[in-house]
Amino acid sequence: MNKLNIRHVIRYIKYAFLGVFIMVIALLAAPYIVSPVYKFAKPEPFSGKYYCNPYQQMDSSWIIANFHSHSREWCGFTNGNAVCDSVIQVYRQIGYSHIGISNYQKITHVRQQDGIASIPVYEHGYNISKRHHLCLGAKKVVWTDFILFQTLTHKQYMLNVLRNTTDFLAINHPKFSNGYEESDFSSLSNYDAIEVLNHYVTSIHHWDSALSAGYRAVLLADDDMHHLYDMDETGTNFTVVNTGSIERHDIINALKAGRHYGVKVKLGPDESWQVKRERNAALSHPKIIDMQGDTLTVQFNKKVAAIRLKGQNGKMKKSFVDTDSAKYVFETADTYIRIEMEDSEGNLYLFNPVVRTDEPQQIKNPLKYTVNIWLTAIKYTATAILLLLIFVLYRRTKKRKK
Repeated sequence: MNKLNIRHVIRYIKYAFLGVFIMVIALLAAPYIVSPVYKFAKPEPFSGKYYCNPYQQMDSSWIIANFHSHSREWCGFTNGNAVCDSVIQVYRQIGYSHIGISNYQKITHVRQQDGIASIPVYEHGYNISKRHHLCLGAKKVVWTDFILFQTLTHKQYMLNVLRNTTDFLAINHPKFSNGYEESDFSSLSNYDAIEVLNHYVTSIHHWDSALSAGYRAVLLADDDMHHLYDMDETGTNFTVVNTGSIERHDIINALKAGRHYGVKVKLGPDESWQVKRERNAALSHPKIIDMQGDTLTVQFNKKVAAIRLKGQNGKMKKSFVDTDSAKYVFETADTYIRIEMEDSEGNLYLFNPVVRTDEPQQIKNPLKYTVNIWLTAIKYTATAILLLLIFVLYRRTKKRKK
């Protein structure tokens, strides 16, 4: 090969690398360029003379569910250590009725087996701050993401993009890597749930921030399991859903209504699959969570160590110890009341709130943002000018080389 040919090869390689570099930069920059700028409304706490109690129509049918776990996928790069069938088998062994295989950026379809449900789901997000979303009942995978940094506008735009592609949208482990600030939830909307309990982190304050701002986000509790045979990861955080059905739409409808609760297990030194199964079979289910007038009545199927009632900004309103029941009369200033319970084994139970509303047993979450037309127009104009300048400089540089 002569020197001239070598120079051509080097030039082609250089241009190829330049092309790939430009493509990567364009993909990274595209979401930042196309997203509008939002203006967020001031928080408005729940108000009204009526109450929305998600457990008013509760019955005695309960199933244990995990919606967030990982199997081996993407050649093991995403840190899942077991195949899908093994995940299903283990969770089934310890008494679960729903197992969600929520691998990153890939919808997992699991064949429904006797007594076991698995709604198609995936975990969205590949940004450096681990701002992830659970897309339950997903119709397609969304590849858009803000990889480097995210403002409040970027976080809201991402929720808006995902909203129309999935039946149920949750913000996963918001406290993890400080992906979301507690204050973010005073403004964010257009999602269904917050993953409050997760084996990595607990995000109760983030949830209270949303509720205190008048946004009814229901909770989720999930393992976020990556290592199936690690007793500290599997069967440690789960959602208990009030339904006797394992059909996809029945489970999702129960979640949207808030007829479920979350459990964070206090792990023991002798933790085993048998211990987990026995614990799950002996859960302290609620018998009554009822609103009559301004009075909230709570009763469990057995005596528990503590019942704590919390309200606006997570403030403790009343607590009860060594009992199976509690009563609370809403005060004028109360916007919502949620129940925390600790059973005799030290396991933590969280329940969705009873909230004030203008209509009996009805509440519709508001969209808390509008497009800031002027700032968006300025952003798009400045971006267009910058791209034009880059193009002009490129053309001039090319002419000089000739």
